[in-house]
Amino acid sequence: MLVVLAYALLLYTSLAAPAYARAHQYLGPAMLSEYAAPWPVALACALAVAGIALAIIPVRRGEHWAMWTSLSLFIIPFIARIATDPRCLRVLDPHQHGCHTFMIAVALGIVGLVLAR
Repeated sequence: MLVVLAYALLLYTSLAAPAYARAHQYLGPAMLSEYAAPWPVALACALAVAGIALAIIPVRRGEHWAMWTSLSLFIIPFIARIATDPRCLRVLDPHQHGCHTFMIAVALGIVGLVLAR
């Protein structure tokens, strides 16, 4: 269930990105176009829904292919976000705004997959 919670958190952050971008105008149009535009939101939602489907059925059965696929659904957006969003590199500083929710979701998902093994 920890993995499902992590994917739900990724789904929430993806769906909330447009509202977050409108509420924080100081981040500029770059943030809106990179993370809150329809295409990135739809792609992240599709990955989260696929991850939830994997976690509910084959990961619970202990199927190894599903665990590796689910892990890749966490790692691919993680690598892309780290490479493109400099705020993610400040995630360990609690006084800086960054992509805390995204990083928490990825960490929670990986821990959930390890525990599901």
